[in-house]
Parts: sequence; C-alpha cells; structure tokens
Amino acid sequence: MLNSLFQNRFSFLIGFVIFFDQITKYLVKKFIPYYDSISIIGDYIRFTFIENSGIAFGIDTSDFHVYITILTVVAIIVLFFYYFDIKSKEPQLVLPLSLIIGGAIGNAIDRILVLVPDSGYNGVVDFIDLGINDFRWYVFNVADTSITIGAILYILLQYSYNKKDNAKSRNI
Repeated sequence: MLNSLFQNRFSFLIGFVIFFDQITKYLVKKFIPYYDSISIIGDYIRFTFIENSGIAFGIDTSDFHVYITILTVVAIIVLFFYYFDIKSKEPQLVLPLSLIIGGAIGNAIDRILVLVPDSGYNGVVDFIDLGINDFRWYVFNVADTSITIGAILYILLQYSYNKKDNAKSRNI
C-alpha cells in the first residue's frame, strides 16, 4: 500500500510538471507580446517571450524539426521503460526521472504543436530570462528547469549510490 502511494506520488509529479509547464507557456503566449519582457525582480529575472525552434541553448535545428520531434518522443518512451524498470530496483531514482520525464513531455508538446498548422507555435515557448543588464543567460522554461533539476539529482544520487556500493565492497 505504502509503495503504491509512493509510486503514485511520482506519477502525479510527472503530470504536475507537464500541467505547470503548459499553463505557464499558455499565459506567456496570451499576455506577453513576442520578444517583449516583463520585469519580475529588477533586471535580474524577467519574463521574455520567445520561441525556440531549435534545441537546448538555442542551437538551430529548424531544418530537422520533424526528426528532432520524433527523436524526442522516442527518448520519452525509452525513459518511461527505464522508469518502470528501475522503480522497484532503485527507487531513489524515481524522483529525478519523474522530473526529467515531465519536462521532456512538456517540451515535446510544444514541438508537436509546431507541426500542427494554425496552432500558433513556431518553437518551444521559453520565457524565464535571467541575467544582469546585457549579460543574460539563455531564455528557458519550466520544463527545462525540471529536466535540469532532475538530471542533477540523478547524477548526485547515482554518485552517492555508487560511492556507498564501493565502500561496501571494500569492507566485505
């Protein structure tokens, strides 16, 4: 019973990340004109509406959008298989994988909508703009944040898990 509740919580997390990502993108598209910015915390944090037709860090892949979209969907399917495979073997990895899967699906929705005529999408909606004056980081979104946090957690947990495993094998 407890294990089922634990697993459902992470399934909920995937859905929450997707919902929060899509609702924030919808609100940005509705209320912020393209390339306009709204100051959130001075010049440090702004919401700037852009659409990224490429991949991470604005790398242009617009000529290959269909292939990138297919690759994204395949990667999500592989992540789901991995998620269901490890949830009983390595339950500590379920949280980071939930964040990664939720973020990947959030961005995949935008990529798929680009392929739908008259959807109004020209790329993945990005809007979180961090920096100082003219020194700005790449503009990103909630899905990107979820993927990044999930990946960092995954690496840290794998590192600590492997470190404990190595310590046990030396003590045996």
